[in-house]
Amino acid sequence: MKTNAIRFALGCLLAVSSAVAPFASAQSGRYSSESVTLGAGGYTLNFGVLWTCDDDTRGTASSAGEIDLVDGGGNLAARVLATVDAGSPVVTVTGAGAVSGVTTSINIYGAAGTPADGYLHGTWSITGLGPGAYTLRFWFSQRSVAGKAASTITTEAMDSGGGGTVGGAPTPPPTPTPTPTPTPSPTRAPSPPSVSLAAPVSPTVFQAASVGATALASAGGNPLASVSITVSEDNGTTWSPIVSDSHPSSPSDSEVAQYAFAVAGAATLRAVATDTTGLTATATQAVSVGKANPPAVSVSPASSSLVAGQSVAFAASGGATGTYAWGGSASGSGASQAVTFTSPGTFAVTAVDPGNANYNPSATASATVTVQAAFYTLSVAATAGGSAAGGGSYPPNAQASAIAACDPGNMFAGWTGDVTGANPSISVLMNASKSITAHFSALLSQSISFVQPGPVTIRTPAFALLASASSGLPVTLALTSGPASLAADVVTPEGTTGQVTITASQPGNSQYLPAQPVVISFPIGSPPVGVILADDSPATKKSDKATRTTSYTSGPEH
Repeated sequence: MKTNAIRFALGCLLAVSSAVAPFASAQSGRYSSESVTLGAGGYTLNFGVLWTCDDDTRGTASSAGEIDLVDGGGNLAARVLATVDAGSPVVTVTGAGAVSGVTTSINIYGAAGTPADGYLHGTWSITGLGPGAYTLRFWFSQRSVAGKAASTITTEAMDSGGGGTVGGAPTPPPTPTPTPTPTPSPTRAPSPPSVSLAAPVSPTVFQAASVGATALASAGGNPLASVSITVSEDNGTTWSPIVSDSHPSSPSDSEVAQYAFAVAGAATLRAVATDTTGLTATATQAVSVGKANPPAVSVSPASSSLVAGQSVAFAASGGATGTYAWGGSASGSGASQAVTFTSPGTFAVTAVDPGNANYNPSATASATVTVQAAFYTLSVAATAGGSAAGGGSYPPNAQASAIAACDPGNMFAGWTGDVTGANPSISVLMNASKSITAHFSALLSQSISFVQPGPVTIRTPAFALLASASSGLPVTLALTSGPASLAADVVTPEGTTGQVTITASQPGNSQYLPAQPVVISFPIGSPPVGVILADDSPATKKSDKATRTTSYTSGPEH
């Protein structure tokens, strides 16, 4: 078994570059040589030209097959050039003889209608040259497009066998008595070879499968010259080579190759066997190519835990086509999906590659989501100068509370955040997680001022002591000592002399610090001599006269 190998028959390959006469030409290449003897009647050569090619030869024009006849002195005596032009054989003989019986079988054409894969057969009757020893040269050549891979077409000329030396004309025998000529038996036409295909069973697109062909030369027929296998995946519009062997075994040959179909669906395999006379046999077989299974699809994240009302962004990857259909708790298409879960439970999100003309749908990929009932968190914080209590987790729409407490010397300034307020105690509706902060500031200072009372005697009637705080808060007066009584801010002398001491204080509030206490002190003395007060009692008046005091009117005389 041989696949696409090039074998050079009949010994070593030589390189020739010489001037030959009279039909000489500059020829550079490779050839195989065969020594022949021309008889008086010349020589008969059954020849073939075989073309084989790589995968893509649409831009390559093949060369013609060439056979040269060289005499004993190395001079070119005759030449045959043979090719096919758009399906028609073109054979040129230079120097001697003629070519007849030309047949062709071309499977693939290259550029300009030249053959790329196929065979030409003919018979060259070499006459008109002197008898003697000659050499036949069978040329081998290759052409390709520069820089383009798999574009080579190989042309090889060869001896198909069955020819030989033609002797001189024999001396005519005496004319015999005529006898009836028997009816000749019909000449049996040569049989073509046979070929069969071994197609893969249930092949899958993109995966290599074994393709084989077996060729057999006909009984008593000519040897095999080539065996090829081609494939069409577009209903016979184009054919691509799988294997082409220009030197098959004979009388039987088996070819096996690995081939990966490029398209799922219907394909056709074709095997062609050609013998050295150009007779061909063809076998075709339809093949159903299955779709490929795509790589696995995955969904990320594969698992998630959250509370009701939250969302998860999912992404799909893998597969063959890059497209995804979402299912379960998701819907739509594309490489990603965001899903919001509104209620507690366990949920699945799925994704699948739907496939295409060459790929089956993928297996379903799945992600699991666990959703807990929603609980909202109240976060409570406090600035310097105090503290705040409260916060925690609450079910939806519950009422949460918090309370602020001041450090000494500080006052509560208010709540900020998701809820605001000026009261140290605050209530919060938990319809979402929330955060609040209690703010504090230092208390304000204050001072007490008073109006010093004028001279006070034991006869001075009750009077108001005027004291006030800079904060505007009320001042509290307290009698510390002395001959007087104090009711609120009203001082009443009690009839005896002495020093009165009263303390003024202001305790502060939520905004002000306590004021520094202030001591108010004043004396209660005796009235001047002779003072008769309108409100003196008779006893007092009698006492006043005894004292001989100076009389001042402080009220109606009496």
